[in-house]
Formats: sequence, C-alpha cells, structure tokens
Amino acid sequence: MTTITYFQKNCSSFLLHARTRFFIYSLLIIWTSQATIHAQRSGVALLDVAPNPFALSLSEAGSAWGQGGSNSFGNPSLLISSERSSIEIGYTNWIADTKNIFGSFHKKLDNRAFAISFYSAGLQDLEQRDEPGPTNGLFSVQYLSISAAYAQSFKWFNAGASVHYISEEIYPYRSNGYAFNIGLSRSFAKDRIQLGSALRSLGEMQSLDVEATPLPKAWISGLSVGLLEWSGSKNPELPVFMRVHADYIYPLNDNAGSAQGEFFNPNPYTKVGLELLIAETLQLTSGVRTGNTARPYSFGVGYVLPDIRFNYAIIPFDTGFGTVHSVGLQYLFE
Repeated sequence: MTTITYFQKNCSSFLLHARTRFFIYSLLIIWTSQATIHAQRSGVALLDVAPNPFALSLSEAGSAWGQGGSNSFGNPSLLISSERSSIEIGYTNWIADTKNIFGSFHKKLDNRAFAISFYSAGLQDLEQRDEPGPTNGLFSVQYLSISAAYAQSFKWFNAGASVHYISEEIYPYRSNGYAFNIGLSRSFAKDRIQLGSALRSLGEMQSLDVEATPLPKAWISGLSVGLLEWSGSKNPELPVFMRVHADYIYPLNDNAGSAQGEFFNPNPYTKVGLELLIAETLQLTSGVRTGNTARPYSFGVGYVLPDIRFNYAIIPFDTGFGTVHSVGLQYLFE
C-alpha cells in the first residue's frame, strides 16, 4: 500500500496512507477553491468554505445578502438584514469523504441581531504507520469552529462582528486559535439593492508542530440586486423573482514566505450567483467563480415554505476529485 510522508515540515517520521494525503491536500488547497497545489491558498479552510447549501450553490457569493446564522462566517452585519430569526442545520459531504456539519441559532430583535453557531469538518479512520507494512492503528483529522456574532442597525448602515474559537487536530498535533470578522452593509431601493463589505478571518493559530497554520484572511465586498419580478397575465399565481449576487475577494495573507504560505494565492477573484424564486416556493440557484479554480460552477435547488426552507447544493470538481453534495434545513420564527 502506498505511503507518503507527513505533509508538514519537520514533522515526525511516520508515514500516512495515500488517502490521508488526498484529504490533506483537499483541506488545505481544494477547499479554498483553487486547482493546482502550488498555486493555492492554505490555512484553516473551514473558515473559507460556506457552511450552508444555499451559499454553496451560489459559489458562496453572499457578502451582501442576509442568510441567518451562516453570515457569521462572512459578513456578520447581515444578521440584521434577515427578515426573521432562524435555527439552521447543514450537512456537506465534501471530497475525500470529508464530513462538514453546521448548526446555528440566529435571533433578530428590533434594530439588532445576534447568532451562535458551530462548524466542524473531519475525516475518520485514517491509517498511521511508521514504515511500509501493517498499520499502527487509526486516527482522525478534525477542525472545529465555535462562533458568536452581533449586528446593530444604525441610521445609514448596519455593522456587525463575529468571533470564532478554532480547534485544529492532525494526529499527533493539536492547536487552538481565534479569528474574527467585521463587516458593514446597507440596502437601497426598498431592499432591491444591497451592498456589503467585510474583513474576514483576522486572527491567528497556535503552532501546529513547527508552524502555525495560517488563516484565510481576506477583504470581501459585494452586492445583491433584485433584477426581475414578473407575473404572467395568463398565470399570475406563478410569479418569478430573479436576484443576482456578486462578490469580490481580495486575499490579505502576509506569510507567503512560510512553508505553508506557499499555498496561498495572492490574486483577487470574483464570485457570481443567480437565484430564481418561482411561485415563492421553488428556488433554483447557480454560481460561478473566476480564477484558477477546481470548482468553477455550482448548482442548487430549494423548497421554500412560510416557516421552513430546505436547500440542496451540488458542486462538481473538474479535476477528478469527485462531487460535493450539501443539504440544509432552516426553521424561521419571529
């Protein structure tokens, strides 16, 4: 059975199963939406991947649109933009058989809102060996973020901030750290146009063996525009509403000289998502992202009821890594 050396510099001499290598590259590179290993970003990729299927189906173009508790991981000022409070759960089967789980509680008050959430990712039953031959046993790779966020509405804009406690465990090493996001947003034309901007994943991690894992720091800015609301004269009970979401991402990582920093892509890129809502019930979504990426397209479908929303997203990878599937359920309340 093929074995590989452990991915970090100066780690112990034990070798990992080939599946482990695939997972590590997936976490540090593919999760951050870039295609080739040496042209990519690294870091705690959990903070760089949207936790819910609705955002994933839009290629994560969501810096200007309220979605509930998941806004804690992008632009937290949008917590106040959601029309109602919500409880949300999500499950994503990422490539390399990685399991992502997300949960949030989001409460909106008169002119403020807050949210608490968790977001985890991991892979189980990896084989550990010191040399080719029988394994020494099994271990797992785990990431966890526990977050709290607050947003306030002012006269001319909304402002928000979120803080994330981060735990990272890659056998036999473990580290903790923190990150925070700060953001602003504003709506125009009776909420048909929304603008948002945020600084994401500012903070640091403790050293994982030799080096600290870098965070995917970035400035994100975008808009969300309601382009079309149409009801046919022959069937006015089937209105169609179209909205476009667009984000611009400017990476802010400053550790390109480190061993892990070589994976960072310093080039800005964009994400664009299209949302169609038919009869206020059926939701169709798609997204595209620019740059050197292994997942340029994404698609999704949603079923919208007055108090419940179900979403599904599918993301095909064009480099043979497989396909991502994500499902989520959101309960809305006052």
